[in-house]
Amino acid sequence: MKLTISNKKLSKNVFLLEKCFEFSFSFHLAPFSLIFFIPAMKITVSCSSVQTAVDILDEPEGEESIMTIGQLRERIASDNDVDVETMKLLHRGKFLQGEADVSLSTMNFKENDKIIVMGGKNAMADDAGFKMLMQYEKHNLSNLQKTYDVNLHDVADLERGFLEKPKQVEMGKKLEKKVKFFNEEAERHLETLDGMNIITDATPENQAKRNREKRKTLVNGIQTLLNQNDALLRRLEQYQKILNGEILE
Repeated sequence: MKLTISNKKLSKNVFLLEKCFEFSFSFHLAPFSLIFFIPAMKITVSCSSVQTAVDILDEPEGEESIMTIGQLRERIASDNDVDVETMKLLHRGKFLQGEADVSLSTMNFKENDKIIVMGGKNAMADDAGFKMLMQYEKHNLSNLQKTYDVNLHDVADLERGFLEKPKQVEMGKKLEKKVKFFNEEAERHLETLDGMNIITDATPENQAKRNREKRKTLVNGIQTLLNQNDALLRRLEQYQKILNGEILE
């Protein structure tokens, strides 16, 4: 028995598989065709702190299709300013391997899978606006998280009730000032980030997009801390009412 297989791409993500069997005995089986579908899907590419959604195994109008590992590498390099030759792509704990023409349909991707980009020269850090955001995060926002953690620990200590009541009342007042001051400090950071000139006329559009996304990530982090701090303040006020006899335990 002789088996020959040929793959012909029909359109988008539809493929035609022709199997022709030729038997050595007296009759022949007519050739037949099987059509199968490889679904298009969206994956998330994570490079540094930036996450980008990418459509693969599809042919969107006006855009180049991403059907092979080579095309995926080129797209990631273009979106993230990394070296296509030295980057490594981590998918489900394993590095993607294969020649540039290897189809992504053979790599067991699923909808919303995540790829982590490792290695490669990253040009983002050289951008003045992006560098400004990174420095601000390092020198200011990490301290903001530490301040919240300390306040959370102190409120928890107060609620344990180890101190005498007068000292608990005094400590509660001090903590209230600290927790409220945290909100003021966080609001100042939001104003500072909003006023930063992270994009100039010379900033490429793809870099401008990354700078905006980085600032949005920092803002969202501060907003999360503000929400947590508001909940901590309500918790502290509740305990102060118990101490003052306004609420019975």
